[in-house]
Amino acid sequence: MITDRKMTSKDIVEIGLGSIGKVKIMKALAEECKMVTVYTLHKKTRLKREDIKRNLDDLIKIGWVSESKLANMMYSINRENEYVNHLTEFFADVGYIGKL
Repeated sequence: MITDRKMTSKDIVEIGLGSIGKVKIMKALAEECKMVTVYTLHKKTRLKREDIKRNLDDLIKIGWVSESKLANMMYSINRENEYVNHLTEFFADVGYIGKL
């Protein structure tokens, strides 16, 4: 559970990578150059919409994902976040996503 106390790097990484669903969401967002909807994430990850929303809440709280309200809620990876940059570089290095 995320609390108001200052999170350590360990906390951030464990929250961010705490489930296969979060890893799939980060992969899907890393492969996109634009903001996407929950529906798009559902199609790319095959996760339940409720699970996507719950995982997105955690990823937003740690700053790995950005959220904007347009016609629908839209989500994108936060490419300015140091942890995200290391994670996407790792994903690319091991062939989990295409080269950046």
